[in-house]
Amino acid sequence: MKLLLGTMNPAKVADYQKYLVHSKLEIVTLKDLQFFEEPLEIGATFEQNALQKAKFYAERTEYPTLADDGGFEVDALDGRPGIDSSRWLGPNATDEDKINKIIELLKDVPEEQRTARLRNVTVIYFPEERDYIMSKGKMEGTIPEKPSPVRVFGFPYRSALFLPQFNKYYAELDGESHRKAVCKELLLKLEPYLN
Repeated sequence: MKLLLGTMNPAKVADYQKYLVHSKLEIVTLKDLQFFEEPLEIGATFEQNALQKAKFYAERTEYPTLADDGGFEVDALDGRPGIDSSRWLGPNATDEDKINKIIELLKDVPEEQRTARLRNVTVIYFPEERDYIMSKGKMEGTIPEKPSPVRVFGFPYRSALFLPQFNKYYAELDGESHRKAVCKELLLKLEPYLN
């Protein structure tokens, strides 16, 4: 089965290709199709946005399509930046701008209140069946006063999120991602569609 990755983000494409490489799927990218139109993200939740994006690309290309949405939720900021994580500082904000803003906003917040998580919702939409499967993942941690010096291009918040269970920042983990578990679950849910 061919599966389209419904994202223009090269970091996400690389992540999904890495986690789906041993599946029975033939991965197709938007770049492969020379498809550069993007949907507006107008959903109020990660789930709505992920489904909307997958459906948008699937209906226009007729390929089953994987798309996701996610964000960085900081408890001391009432869950912000959340659904607006990629856009909250404007279209020209760099990864470094986003990391620095989080650290700055938490400068007077006590350590025990600096909890946060990276959330991800991934959907595969099947245009022929008008059906979809969904999986959710998250990585829980804290935000220290200084970010990791390690940067993962396209994933700025991984440098701000410390994971006590690994005693490392998310950006310092080799091969670990909340998308890895999501892909594993999606592949199980995908089995009925492969027959």
